[in-house]
Amino acid sequence: MNSLCVGIQEETNYNKFAALLHEMSELIARKEQRRFEHHPKLVWQRNTPWKTVPAVVTKIIKSVFDDQPAKVEISISQADDLFREIRIENNFTDVDGGPAALTHGAHLDVTFERESA
Repeated sequence: MNSLCVGIQEETNYNKFAALLHEMSELIARKEQRRFEHHPKLVWQRNTPWKTVPAVVTKIIKSVFDDQPAKVEISISQADDLFREIRIENNFTDVDGGPAALTHGAHLDVTFERESA
């Protein structure tokens, strides 16, 4: 855990930084489950208002141009009809900091977070 903390402090590549944070979160969750199973789970506190809603990947849209990435259409069931689908580039980062992509039918949790005022 100590070397992981040092890696987080020194990392300058955002994708690798995010992967290290995810690894730290998983490590803490495993330790919490192993040592403190009879205690309430810890909840990480956010500093801004937020909401997480379920969503599903409904389409993968390939680009007609080779230099542009594919897009993914995500349906958010709790949104109003006219605002239910969003499309974003289908390039994500996996837990190890490597490239990843969503697949058709994948279930997601989409979190909206307001910027600090």
